[in-house]
Amino acid sequence: MSKNGNIVSIHQLRGIAALLVVFFHFRFFLNDIYVQKNLGYILFGGGAFGVDLFFMISGFIIAASTRNNSGVFIFCIRRFFRIYPAFIVVFFVGYLTLYSSESTLAILRSFLFIHKDYSMPSPGFGYNLLGPAWTLTYEIYFYFVFSLAMVISHKHRLIISSLFIIIPFVVLQKMYNGEILLMGTGAPNVPIENDFYPLLRFMGSPIIVEFTIGMALYAIYSRFNFKLDKLTSKSILLFAIGLSMAFYFKPNHSGFGMQDFGLWSLLLLSACLLYEKNHVFHESKAISFLGDISFSLYICHYPVIYIFEKNKDILLDGFAGISKFLLLTSVCLILSTILHYCVEKPFIKIGKKIEASIKNRRGLPVGA
Repeated sequence: MSKNGNIVSIHQLRGIAALLVVFFHFRFFLNDIYVQKNLGYILFGGGAFGVDLFFMISGFIIAASTRNNSGVFIFCIRRFFRIYPAFIVVFFVGYLTLYSSESTLAILRSFLFIHKDYSMPSPGFGYNLLGPAWTLTYEIYFYFVFSLAMVISHKHRLIISSLFIIIPFVVLQKMYNGEILLMGTGAPNVPIENDFYPLLRFMGSPIIVEFTIGMALYAIYSRFNFKLDKLTSKSILLFAIGLSMAFYFKPNHSGFGMQDFGLWSLLLLSACLLYEKNHVFHESKAISFLGDISFSLYICHYPVIYIFEKNKDILLDGFAGISKFLLLTSVCLILSTILHYCVEKPFIKIGKKIEASIKNRRGLPVGA
């Protein structure tokens, strides 16, 4: 663990995952430029796996961060100030520069984390105007379910929230698909005339079960000791990294879900946790910094693409291929750093002050 109590491997994987998602969206800048026409796809076509990894990490972190019972209200405050302020700032910038011509309904749906069109393939369902923000719909749903579980029983919150996610998923899959599909596009084929069509399609989306996998990993990590010597732990980790890279560079991917991206996300995350359970996971300051700004990087990079492309005659004059790729990556890193320090951190501090005030009134220790 690091000095601030973070599990180093989790924090650093989060940073790597965010950067790979960015590279996945930037891959087109490397195509049709060099002799290898599909260079961008070869290098970063598997980068979208960062979403599956994010969901598992989210399940793990939420389980870990609520090990002390501070109450549901404080949990909601923490999650609100962690996500919404940065999202609002980026969404507002996007509205001023890119989305102003969109309908009021489309803007409102995206602002409230409602997917664009539930008749479109899962897990994106037409996505969000702010691109990658489509994943935040799943995050908010997970927080809602987890909150309900905490109300029922803090001690058994992981089991209860997992059941709240898995039971509807299995029932909807069996009812409307006749089988349980694990690929990301396998949402239940609910009749569109069903009054609850959007909700049922969403709750039956296969990617949603990855939160429960993250929670299960936390339960195993926190309750069991696996005594392995350093050589064995390192060998397992290196094997997992090598196998994950083999999956990453496969010519074709079936995409999100436990039959592809989710499977090797689980492999990589499990191996990192197993190693860190037994030995010190040496921290890279650069990668840890990526972990610090990961949410800002994830949420701000998509508008950067379109703002630069919209004004490419001015902003991208003379840039192509690798130079364009590196320019936009650098801009995203700078902007996400500014967003992290000027928006994320100050609002997280505000959330902590509100939390401390609530705890003082309840007579709870502030560090709980």
